[in-house]
Amino acid sequence: QHLRFLEPARAGFCLLQTCLFISPRRRQSASLVEMGSDAKATKVLLVDLDGTLYRSQQLFEDVRVNINDYVTNVLGVPREDADELSGRLYREYGLTILGLMSEKFDVDCDHWHKEVHGNLDYEKLLPKNPALKDLLDSLAMPKYIFTNADRVHANVCLEHIGIKECFEDIISFDCIVDWAKGQGGDVSKKVFCKPERESFEFALKRAGGAEAATTMFLDDSAANIKG
Repeated sequence: QHLRFLEPARAGFCLLQTCLFISPRRRQSASLVEMGSDAKATKVLLVDLDGTLYRSQQLFEDVRVNINDYVTNVLGVPREDADELSGRLYREYGLTILGLMSEKFDVDCDHWHKEVHGNLDYEKLLPKNPALKDLLDSLAMPKYIFTNADRVHANVCLEHIGIKECFEDIISFDCIVDWAKGQGGDVSKKVFCKPERESFEFALKRAGGAEAATTMFLDDSAANIKG
């Protein structure tokens, strides 16, 4: 796998460019397609949000505290066990809420996102970034946010940073949950998130049926990059 680190100092943010993507046709061909392998013909950008388009250690810490509070106050897990549980679920499933759903905790996605993100001080922690906006505006291809967070959180972040209009749409975890609900049956068995292959297939479809070879994926997570 090839990994390239991009650090535009004038924009004040860091990006990782992925390169390995498992083709949706894998069942027929077992072939691997390098996402962004035809870099000269890049037509679409999929861009992660948290940790990629901004860095705020305080915001990340506040989210961690809110997650542990939810696990204790709503789900009834002893406080001394909450941090270990949430950390394990994040490592094993890629997303704490996905782990909670998969392990049959009684969690409501909308309530979860409201409790985890609803009291964050976005105005204080996410200042405008005009240099980043200029950089994004200089990239002519359609750009989509591709995040494991929820749409409301993504919208608020983009608005505060001042780059919401740079993106065509937001592809978020709650989009996947809504899709899974439409499939019927046990939603917890149908949802997925980055770095699972299905999440990339889902994102490409939501991005107008984009092709892997001409789509560049930018993320700060090595796990998401490796897939």
